[in-house]
Amino acid sequence: MLRARGGRALLLVAAAILLQGCGAGRSAYRAGNNEAREGNWDLAVARYTKAVRADPEHVGYRIALQNALLQASREHYRQGKQLMAEQDFSGAVEQFEIAIRYDDSNESASVALQEARDRLEEQEGEREAREGFEARRARAEAVQVPLPVLSPRSQAPITLDFTDQNLSRIFEALSKLSGVNILLDRDFADAQVSVRLSGISFEQALEHITFVHRLFFKVLNQNTVIVVPETAQKRRMYDENLLRTFYLQSADVNETVGLITKLAGLQKVAGNEALGSITVIGTPDEIAAVARIIEANDKARGEVVVEIQILEVNRNAVKSFGLELSNYEVDATFAPTGQEGELDSGFTNVRAHVLSSLNLADFVVSVPSTVFARFLQTDSNVRILAAPKLRAAEGQQTELRVGTEVPIPQTTFTATQAGAQTFAPATSFTYRNVGVTVNLTPRVNTHGEITLELDAEFSLIGDDRNVGTGSNPLIVPTFLTRRVTGTLRVKDGETSLLGGLVLRREADTFRGALGLQDIPVIGGLFRSNTKRLDDQEVVLSITPHIVRAPHVTQEDMTSLYVGREKIEVPGARPPLFGEPEDAEPAPPEGEPAEGPQAPAAAESGSDEESVPDGAPEPESLDDEALEVLPAEASADEDGGEQSPPVATAARALFRPSEVGLAVGESRDVDLVVLSAPEFSSVELVLVYDGTVVETDRVTPGPLLTLGGESVGLESSLASGRVQATFRRASGASGSGGVATLRLRGLSGGATELEVVSLTLLTASGERVAVPGAAGRVVVAEP
Repeated sequence: MLRARGGRALLLVAAAILLQGCGAGRSAYRAGNNEAREGNWDLAVARYTKAVRADPEHVGYRIALQNALLQASREHYRQGKQLMAEQDFSGAVEQFEIAIRYDDSNESASVALQEARDRLEEQEGEREAREGFEARRARAEAVQVPLPVLSPRSQAPITLDFTDQNLSRIFEALSKLSGVNILLDRDFADAQVSVRLSGISFEQALEHITFVHRLFFKVLNQNTVIVVPETAQKRRMYDENLLRTFYLQSADVNETVGLITKLAGLQKVAGNEALGSITVIGTPDEIAAVARIIEANDKARGEVVVEIQILEVNRNAVKSFGLELSNYEVDATFAPTGQEGELDSGFTNVRAHVLSSLNLADFVVSVPSTVFARFLQTDSNVRILAAPKLRAAEGQQTELRVGTEVPIPQTTFTATQAGAQTFAPATSFTYRNVGVTVNLTPRVNTHGEITLELDAEFSLIGDDRNVGTGSNPLIVPTFLTRRVTGTLRVKDGETSLLGGLVLRREADTFRGALGLQDIPVIGGLFRSNTKRLDDQEVVLSITPHIVRAPHVTQEDMTSLYVGREKIEVPGARPPLFGEPEDAEPAPPEGEPAEGPQAPAAAESGSDEESVPDGAPEPESLDDEALEVLPAEASADEDGGEQSPPVATAARALFRPSEVGLAVGESRDVDLVVLSAPEFSSVELVLVYDGTVVETDRVTPGPLLTLGGESVGLESSLASGRVQATFRRASGASGSGGVATLRLRGLSGGATELEVVSLTLLTASGERVAVPGAAGRVVVAEP
């Protein structure tokens, strides 16, 4: 008995669960049908899915779900195509992906998804290209001008002391001291001169001598310079020309071309308005001057938002006072009988025999029966307020018009026939804005003030006027116009009020009994007065706000030295001596210099002459410099060892390679890396004799700060040792300075600057070791 009861209980529980599942499925199915009727296919899919999960065997539920999936896929495909048309490729990709998830057999959605991804990738590439313009321009400007330079030579001081000596012999001696071949142009005119120069470099000596004697020099190759007479023809013959295209961001192409032509005197300048670019052909110095002109003038135009409040106040005042009769007319009516119908249309109908007995009793006199005493005064104010906001670019006029277009007829007369005296009129209409018209032209000053050129006009429609003649009347409207024009100079956010544009009308009206109102003293009792005053005033409130102001930097305001008669910009050309990797290996000790390291015998004038004893040997890089220096493995944060650095073709050097200091004197030395792969971090360790020199500071070099990138620095400056780590957010590569050391002489002597380790860390975590460089510091005895 107990078992039977337990079995029935289990059946009841199972039936309840089954019914509950069926009820949930039916409820979800009905909700799905409602969403499907509304076209909400995403919700319909969710509801049908719930119904199928509640009753997986129900065929109707499964069919409804399948249909909803197809419809949802089609809907998202349609939305994706619409987003594609609107150039929203990111949203289109999302819609097409949803469409495919609903129906993976939707080939149209698959094809459209691939197209949207391609277009999105292209769009992102264009955006990155636009955003990276400044970085690309900085990298392009960092590329050195491909001009010939001399191989590295010693920068040891040179002393020249000649009295009444041929100029050619002085150049010959300078050639021997420096190891640089000096050629003379065929038009070179020799002369006896006196030269006394002490403690200067070869470059300075060459510049001084050529400048004093109206000469100039040009580098022909790594070992040779030529000295040429200073004439315009020779300059054109020897000067190198470069072609460069500048892409403007904001400045007008034609205006900038005119500016370059006037200031730099260049003739080979052309602008491309469609591309917004300017192409210039000129010497490196002229190109540098043009670059500075464009940089200082290619600034984004200022923009302002102007809040305008137009307030028009109408004041109407009416005063009525005095005595006023109900009617100022006296009427006498002839009515002898007083019968109905006796008076008709201003006539009295009576029998003729009555006329013989007329008297005053046959007349009815009507006089005013009511006297009004008026003591009325009314005042009314009407205020019309408009508060628009206008955004205007600098130098561009912006117009606000609020009002009504009123047609104005214009009639012209044309002859009906040739030679005829009759004319046919033809009327046309022009429209004039009646209301408020405000024209603003803003200019944003570099120190934050705003200049507004204002032209405001306020107009009303006046009374109509007949300008026709005779039987041809022509009714035209008249206009009441108030206009203010001027220039305002205000600060950002400062409000200016313009008022006093008042139009006033006054009217006095008198009413009274004729003759009685003019009687002295009591005439006022028979007179009514009405005075009306109408004032219309317009107040204009202007408040400008700066959205963008011209970005003028300190460099823009700094003077640029451009030479004397001819444009010569310092730093526009590469240094006279190139990088050490271009130098030839030094000859073995005790052997004379040969090949390009020594002047040719024909140029020196003697086969037996050689580089004087004691002249510094040229720097060189032998094959061993290309080998990777061993680097000690350092422990990472987890206590493990980092992977050893890999080899690289990059090299490092000090510039200058030898530094001369006095005790207490400081000078900067750059550590330069050549042909570096892309890296984001630099680890540096170098040593030297701490009793001879010390390091005041270490800063990141130009290669790390390229593009205005901020660089993180961790440094440790100890006696005789410098350890520093530089980090930047984005990668850098190529050639350039990675560190700048400020050295200070302590005591007389010499020491070597030796790089113990120089490691570049790439974005992928790879460590690249750069061969160490060695420099020399000589501190003169006090």
